[in-house]
Amino acid sequence: LLLIVGMWALFGPVAVHALSMAPLRSAVHVQQHVVMMARKIEYSDDARKNLLAGVNKVANAVKVTLGPRGRNVVIGSKNGPPQVVNDGVTIASVVELSVPEEEVGVKLILQAASKTDSRAGDGTTTATVLTQAMMREGARYVSAGHNAIALKNGLNKAAAFIVEKIRAAAIPVTTREQYQQIASISCQDWDMGGLLADAIYKVGLDGSTTVEEGQGMEDEVEFSEGMEIETGWINERLVIEPETQTSTLVAPKVLVTDHKVTLISELLPILEAVVASKEPILIIADDVKGEALSGITLNLNRGVVTLSAVRAPGFGEVKRAFMEDICAFTGATFITSELGMNLANATVDDLGCLSKAVVSKGSTVLVSDGSESNTQSVLRRVETLKALKNELLTKSNKEFEVQRLEQRIYKMNGAVARLKVGAPTEAEVIDKKLRYEDAINALKGAVAEGMVPGGGACLTYMMRYADEARDLLENEEEKLAVDVLLAAMGAPVTQIANNAGVLGALVRERVLDQEWGYGFNAKSLEYENLFDAGVCDPASVTTWALEHAASISGAMLTTEALVTDSIRSEEPEEYEPEITEGIGARAAEMAW
Repeated sequence: LLLIVGMWALFGPVAVHALSMAPLRSAVHVQQHVVMMARKIEYSDDARKNLLAGVNKVANAVKVTLGPRGRNVVIGSKNGPPQVVNDGVTIASVVELSVPEEEVGVKLILQAASKTDSRAGDGTTTATVLTQAMMREGARYVSAGHNAIALKNGLNKAAAFIVEKIRAAAIPVTTREQYQQIASISCQDWDMGGLLADAIYKVGLDGSTTVEEGQGMEDEVEFSEGMEIETGWINERLVIEPETQTSTLVAPKVLVTDHKVTLISELLPILEAVVASKEPILIIADDVKGEALSGITLNLNRGVVTLSAVRAPGFGEVKRAFMEDICAFTGATFITSELGMNLANATVDDLGCLSKAVVSKGSTVLVSDGSESNTQSVLRRVETLKALKNELLTKSNKEFEVQRLEQRIYKMNGAVARLKVGAPTEAEVIDKKLRYEDAINALKGAVAEGMVPGGGACLTYMMRYADEARDLLENEEEKLAVDVLLAAMGAPVTQIANNAGVLGALVRERVLDQEWGYGFNAKSLEYENLFDAGVCDPASVTTWALEHAASISGAMLTTEALVTDSIRSEEPEEYEPEITEGIGARAAEMAW
C-alpha cells in the first residue's frame, strides 16, 4: 500500500496533465486551412489597364494565326492529346488567366470572337485583332480625359457607316472558281478549298454540307440525295433485307401521323387500298406496337404487303415541326390528334408519294418523286423557314433556334454532301475539321453578301471615308472615335504582313491609297489585284467582325469600376495552451 501511494505521488500529476492535454492536441490536429472569398474593386484607369492586359494576352496568342503565313497554336489538354489549331475562337475559349481582373478582359474579347463566329461563321481572328486595337487606342483617349460615352457612341456610328460602305462595294459570288477562292483563303489550302467548293456548288447553299472524320489518309466527299431523318425502323421484325438490316421501298406511299398505333383495325382501310394497288407503304408514326405491330409483321412475312414503319423524329414541338416538313416533302396529309383527326378515317388521298425510301436501324432517307406539286410545296415551306430564321437573327440568344431552322432547311432541300477528313494523326484531323467548318460558313456568307478583297485590304481601303464618317457625328468628342476606328482598321493588314515576315507598317502605308481590290498578297509577297489573285474574303465576315469589335470596345471604354473575386487566405495558428489553472497547474512542482 505504501509503495502504491508513493508511486501515485511521483507520477500521478504528470499522468493527469497528459490526459488533460489530449483533447487540446486533437483540436490542433483537426483545425483546417480557412479560405474566405472577398470582392475586390478597382476604379478608373486601374480597371481599364487590367482589362486591357487580359485582352492583350489572349489577342497576342490569337493574332499569330492571321493570314496565309500565320502560325499555329498548340493547346495542351489534361484529358487528351494536344490540339494544333489556328482558329481564333477556339484558342480564345481555352485561355484562363490567374489574375481575376485580366480574366474579365479575356471574356470580353471572347464575346467579340464568339459573336462573329455565330453570325458569320468565320473572322474570329480578325475580330480579335480589331477589338485589341480599338481598346488600346480608345483607352489612351479616355485616360487623357475625353468623354467615354461620346467615344462609345461615335465608335458605333462610325462602324455602322463603314459597314454600309463595305456592303455597297462587295462583288457578288456566283462561279465555282469564286467559291474555291473564298474557301481556300478561309482554310488556307487551295486543294481543301477546291474540294469544299465542289461539294457546296453541287448541293447548293440550302443543301447540307457536313464535316466528318474519315477512315483514310486523304480527304474525300460523298454525296447523297433525299431528306434524311435520324430515326430508323421501329422493330427489327419489319426488316425486309436481313443481310444489310435495311428496308428499301420503291415508289412507296407515305402515311404520316402522330398517333400511337396499337390496333390493326386503325390501319386496315389504308392497308387494303395499298394491297389492291400493289404499292409499298411507309408508316411514319409516334409508335407502332401491340396488335398493330403483330398484324403488319404477319402480313409482311406472308408477302401480302410490303411496308416499313419508322418512329417520328424529335420530341415535343420539334417533332411536330419535323413531321410537317415531311408532309410538305412527300405531299402527305398530317393526321394529328391535336386536330381531332382519326387514323381509321384516313384515305388514300391522305397518303404522300416518294421515289424511294431506304430505312436502316438508325436513319431513314426519303427521295422525292420530283412531282410539280411536291416541289412547289417544298419551296413554299423553305421560304417560310427562311423568313422565320431571319426574324430570329434580329433577336439575341436565339442561336440554338436558328441552327434548328437551318437544319430543317437543309433536310427539306434533300441534298447532302459529307466531307470525310483524313490525316496521319488525330491532331491534324481536328485542325482540318476546324478549317473546313470555318470555310463552309465563310463561303455561305460570301454568297449571301458578296466578296471583298482579302488580306486586310478592304478595311484599309475604307479608311479613305474617314472625313465622311466625321461629318455624320454630332460633336468633337464623338469625332475622336473615328481616329480610334482608323487605328483598328489598319491593324489586320499590318498583322498579316508581320506574320509573313515583312514590316507591317510599310505595307499598310503602301496599300492605303490604292484602288479597290489592290493589296498585299502575303502568300506570294507581291502587291497585286487581289481579286485576280484569288485573295478574297466574304463581306459578311468583315462587317460582323467590325461591328462586334466596336460594340465590345465601347463597353470596355465606358468601364469606370471593375469588381472581381479575391481570395483571402487565413493561415492556421499553432495552439500553445497556457497551464495556469486546474490539475495541471502544479505538474511542474510535483515532477522530478
